[in-house]
Amino acid sequence: MGEDLDVLGAQALAGRPAAAREIVEAIACLAGDAASLVQGAVLPADGGRTVV
Repeated sequence: MGEDLDVLGAQALAGRPAAAREIVEAIACLAGDAASLVQGAVLPADGGRTVV
């Protein structure tokens, strides 16, 4: 799966797949008090792949 993931990551603006820590930080942000007014939103943590 590593090679396939690298191919997908190369298609993103970031040019690489996300590190596990980067996904954890996005989840923690949405689960924290700072996002108390964020409801029903989707946060793509995909390195910009969805905008390409």
